[in-house]
Amino acid sequence: MLSFRRSLIPLLIAVPATLCMVYILFADRGNAGAWGFAYNRLYIILTWALLFSGVLLLSRRPWSAAGIVSVILGGLWIGAGIKYQYLGSQLLAPDLVIAALSAETLLEMGLLPTLLVSGYLLLLIVSFWLEPPTTALGRKHFALGFASSATLFSALNLPVFYVDLQWTAQYKQTLPVLVQSIWRTQLEEPTQPHETSYCCFKADQKAEAFTETPNKKPNIIVILEESTFRPEQVLGFKPQGAFFQDAYPLKVYTAGGSTWVQEIAFLHGVAPPLYGNGWQSINLFAPGRLDGRIAHQLAQQGYKTKTIYPIAGRFYGGQRFHEQLGIQEFIDCKAMPECNKRRWNKLPDEIFFDEALKQLKLNEQPLFTFIATMRQHSPHDKDRAPDARRCKPSLSAKQCSIMLDYNERMKLSVTAYENFLAQLKKLPERTIVVAFGDHIPGDVAAYFKEADFYKQDRFRTYFNVWDSAQGYVTNKVLDGMTFETVDIAMLDALTLRYAGFASRYLTDKLVHMQACSGAFCGFDDAIPSNQAMLKRPQPPTP
Repeated sequence: MLSFRRSLIPLLIAVPATLCMVYILFADRGNAGAWGFAYNRLYIILTWALLFSGVLLLSRRPWSAAGIVSVILGGLWIGAGIKYQYLGSQLLAPDLVIAALSAETLLEMGLLPTLLVSGYLLLLIVSFWLEPPTTALGRKHFALGFASSATLFSALNLPVFYVDLQWTAQYKQTLPVLVQSIWRTQLEEPTQPHETSYCCFKADQKAEAFTETPNKKPNIIVILEESTFRPEQVLGFKPQGAFFQDAYPLKVYTAGGSTWVQEIAFLHGVAPPLYGNGWQSINLFAPGRLDGRIAHQLAQQGYKTKTIYPIAGRFYGGQRFHEQLGIQEFIDCKAMPECNKRRWNKLPDEIFFDEALKQLKLNEQPLFTFIATMRQHSPHDKDRAPDARRCKPSLSAKQCSIMLDYNERMKLSVTAYENFLAQLKKLPERTIVVAFGDHIPGDVAAYFKEADFYKQDRFRTYFNVWDSAQGYVTNKVLDGMTFETVDIAMLDALTLRYAGFASRYLTDKLVHMQACSGAFCGFDDAIPSNQAMLKRPQPPTP
C-alpha cells in the first residue's frame, strides 16, 4: 500500500503543471486566420513533445519528464507575460542572457513567479527520485519519438514559416518567437556603398571631426517622453488639452515597447533595423560593438555627458549600453531619492527635470543630458466609463478607457515640460532641448489595429526643439525642409547642426535625409558617391 502511494507522488506532482500546458495551448494566440491558429497550437504541442521525448530518452521516467518540461515551458510563458508587462515586447532568446547575468533584474520583475517555478522544480527533483525507470518501453521507442518530433519541429522552423519577431501583443505566438529568435537575432554589419558613407558599427573619426563649432557651446538636453504620441492619430478620439508645442511627425521603429531601440537610434545615429533581425534586442549586443555619435562627439568638445534614467542602471543593461554610446555619468533611479521611493509606473516627469536642473547648476562645463521619463508607461486601462463627447462609436469601451487615461497623463506631461522650459529660461547659459516620443503605449499597440491610426501608421510619434534664446525652433532646425516624417536616427545631425557644429558626418546625413524624404535609407548606392553637399546649401545656424 505504501509502495502504491509512493508511486502516485510523481503523478500528483506532474499533473498540475501538465494541465497548465493545456491552458497555455488555448490562451496563447496565433496569427490572424485559421492557419495561424493551427500553426501556433501545433508548434506548442511539438515543442512540448520534443523536450518531453528528449528528457524521457535520458531518464526513462515519464511523469518526471512531463512535469519538468511543462514547468520549463510554463515558466518561459510566464516570463514572456512579465516582460510584456514591463517592457511591452515579446520574450526573445537574448532575454535569457540578461536573466543569467543580472539576477536582480529577474527578481525585480517577477519575484513571486520566480520563487513558485523554482519551488516546483524542487518538487520535481523529489518526483524524479521517487519514480522508478519505466520498463514498459525501451530506449529505441523513446529515440523514435524524439526523432519524429524533432523532424516535425524542424519543419515548422523553416524560413517559409518564420513568425514576426517584432510582434508586441501579449500571449501571441510566444514559443515560436522565442525559439526562432535563437538564430534570428544576430546583428549584421551593413556593407558600405561607397567611401563617403560613415555607416555603421564604428564611427568614421575623420568624417565626424568638426570643421566648425559655436563660439559659445550651448547645453543640450534630450528628453525621451515615454509612450507619447499625438492622440489625434487615433481615429475616432477627440483629445482634450494642448499637445507639445511645435511638434513634428517622427518615424520610430517599435510600437508599444522596446524603448532602448529608440535610445540607441538617437545616441548611435543609425537606424537599428539596418543591422538585421537582431535589431530589436540591439541593447544586448551594443556594448563593445556600437560607437556613440552625438554624446561621444560632444565629449571631445569639452561637454560633460550624462543620462538621467527612471529605472535601475543594471535593468536590461541600460547603463552599460549608454556608457558604450558616450555617456560619462549615468544617474539612475536609485541615485534619486524621490524616484527610488516610488513604484516604477508612478514616476512624475518632474523628478527627472528637477535632477536635470540640479546638474546644470552644479556643472561648469557645457552639458549634454539624456533624460528618459516614465509617466506614460502602460497600463492605461482604468475601466473608465466611455465618454461619447470624446470617443466615437467606432471605439470600444476598452479603447476609449485607454485613450482617456492617456490624455489625462499627457496633459500632466505637457505641463511638466512647459514648467521645465520656464526654469531653463531663467538660467544664464543657452540651452537647447530636443523632446521626442519613443513609441505608442503598449496597450494602445495591443488593442488598436493599424487601420485605427492616422494614415494607418503605428510607428509615428513626434519631436520638437526648444531654444532658451529663441523659444520653439523645430522648423528652424529643419531649415525649410518638409517631410512626411523625420527618422529618429536623423535627430542627432539636426540637433548638432542647429547648435552650430559642422562636419562631413552631419552634411552626409542631411544629404541622405533629403534624398530619402526624411527616412534613414541605409545610404544606398542611389546617392552619388561624390555628393558632398546638400542639394540646397544649409549653413549651420549661428
